[in-house]
Amino acid sequence: MSPGQIDQLVELLEDPAQRKQFLGNLKRLRQASQAGPGEGALKISDAFAVDDVATEIVRDYSSFLNGIGLSANEAGRILLMIIASVILLVGVTINNRVASFVDAKLWPGRKRLGIARSRYSVLFRLQRWLGYAMAVILFGYTGVELLGGALGELVSREALRNMAQVTLSLFLVLAVFCALWETINGVIEHYFGEQMLSANARVRTLVPLIRNLLLFVLTVMTVLTVLSEFDVDVMPLLAGAGVFGIAIGFGAQTLVKDFLTGFTILLEDLLQVEDIVTVGGRTGEVTNISLRKIELRALDGTVHTIPFSEISVVDNMTKHYSYYMLEIGVAYREDTDEVIDCLHAVDEELRQSDEFGPLILEPLEVLGVDAFENSAVVIKARTKTRAHEKWHVGREFNRRIKQKFDREGIEIPFPHQTIYFGEDKSGQAPPARVALRDRAAGDRRVETMARAGND
Repeated sequence: MSPGQIDQLVELLEDPAQRKQFLGNLKRLRQASQAGPGEGALKISDAFAVDDVATEIVRDYSSFLNGIGLSANEAGRILLMIIASVILLVGVTINNRVASFVDAKLWPGRKRLGIARSRYSVLFRLQRWLGYAMAVILFGYTGVELLGGALGELVSREALRNMAQVTLSLFLVLAVFCALWETINGVIEHYFGEQMLSANARVRTLVPLIRNLLLFVLTVMTVLTVLSEFDVDVMPLLAGAGVFGIAIGFGAQTLVKDFLTGFTILLEDLLQVEDIVTVGGRTGEVTNISLRKIELRALDGTVHTIPFSEISVVDNMTKHYSYYMLEIGVAYREDTDEVIDCLHAVDEELRQSDEFGPLILEPLEVLGVDAFENSAVVIKARTKTRAHEKWHVGREFNRRIKQKFDREGIEIPFPHQTIYFGEDKSGQAPPARVALRDRAAGDRRVETMARAGND
């Protein structure tokens, strides 16, 4: 050992508090050396020697106070207290300026990688908070060292050293897990930037779910690590959580079914945010998806919340593209070929327009005469549009068809019925008695004989 190290050892042994801590460190060292394989797992604070760093900070600060040599009288101790306060204030200011400077210098790199400007800023906020905490602890140590008395009875030097160790350990754990969380978000923002998030509905659906799941895992790990840093045995907590999870699993089978069904639906990409779907007997636009439920907003604004366990069939009306079905009813006297030519003309006009042309993907597909109804011949056709534009295009199609039919004199019939009275074997229809009410004559009834058939 060098003479300086011998002097430090002598000073350490002369101080009762430091001697007690030194003996405690020796005992822990002996216990660690006697621990078997798998025992005494290394903590984060042990890996970074946080206890030694905290002890060294407090020891150097104490040596600095004693080196000034102003603690011989009351006036000197007050002056030293003021000097220490100014030094701590300057140290906090420098620490804040360094954090702000480094945070600003990282902005060009974050911009090149396509991640948010505030990414990793939480680490520098932790640095500032750590500076404030250490300044408060060292200020308290200054008061105990210089003033003593009643203050020394309330807070001992050993307690302040332990507080510094706990503070450094806590901030170290928080910094490690915040760095992991910020890195995960940075990777997501780098590979799934704003353009992809706005263009890809599936990415917009899955990324928040993955992020929330990772946040839950990191939060649990952070809590367990902080407890282990404070020498709390977390194994009973983990065992109890396992038993509690099994009990919850038996009592919440529907909840588990929600999770499994939701995971399957999302994995197979059956629906996405902003899709128009029919699930569980409800129709609307998908506004939010979690691992347990789906939220739909109907056309009238009603929000339907449907658990995944209630979903057995998914009707997605906006998957990649859509078809708008046209069922055009015309009078029996109309030429169906002429009607089909009119439909093609309307479609051509619509596809040539600047507003609706980009929304239509293919020319009109006429399927032909589909049915003979009581009062109309029904011609069925369909037009292929972009995923969410079928209703917009379809309404405009109907408007222009009505205008085209009016110009061409094609009848869109009102509902009516043809009454048939039957015929006898000679081909003659029986007479039908029709009673008409004359409004001008009041209740006087005018009866006439009408004959159906050839008359």
